[in-house]
Amino acid sequence: MKRFHISPLKGRVAVLASGGLDSSVLIASMARRGRQVFPIYVRAGLKWEAQELMLLRAFLRSLRRTKLAPLTVVNFPAGDDLRRHWSVTGRNVPGYRAGLASNYIVGRNLSLLTKAAIYCAHKRIGELAIASLAQNPFPDATPEFFRTFQRTARQGLGFALKVVTPYAGLSKAEVIRRGRREALELTLSCARPERGLHCGRCTKCAERVRAFRAARTPDPTRYAIRPAVRPRDRSAS
Repeated sequence: MKRFHISPLKGRVAVLASGGLDSSVLIASMARRGRQVFPIYVRAGLKWEAQELMLLRAFLRSLRRTKLAPLTVVNFPAGDDLRRHWSVTGRNVPGYRAGLASNYIVGRNLSLLTKAAIYCAHKRIGELAIASLAQNPFPDATPEFFRTFQRTARQGLGFALKVVTPYAGLSKAEVIRRGRREALELTLSCARPERGLHCGRCTKCAERVRAFRAARTPDPTRYAIRPAVRPRDRSAS
């Protein structure tokens, strides 16, 4: 019996777009190399999504004279599983001094990739990129996870999807240096943004501040409360 199979169209690449620094720079880099880029935003019901989407759309508009496809927004609601989690409630958000592990949302990459893979199969986009970085400590950001997911998607969808992680060996500072000519002020790395501003008090803001200092690049971010330079921040530079 002949097995069902979907053939990808040549030259297409989808990028999981979060509105953050890393995925935005990745979209810009691929688009400016002449790739036909399809940005995908997965809406899960998290507290910051409306402001994230607002800035993401503005960032994509800044990428003129490229083959960038319109932003696609798909839904993968997580409110039933995360209804008491800080990412949904906005309460007890990890603070400026909290460790990176405090940002963990169970199954985040798994759910994002699953929804995006289904979209790619429908649109016959054979390559799916995610901007996972070197220092990501979570179980759904390891090379083994991405390889396993790729095999599972191919088997379950009948579609030769390639999952790529171009920034897997980079720090956030290195990503900033690569994207320093882009409109980085139109990216969002904050767990509790206020009227389009970064709060300046959460661990995501702390990571952003340290990365700009380590990159020795002026930080164009607008903060509701400008973070003070603290000893740990100085050590990054």
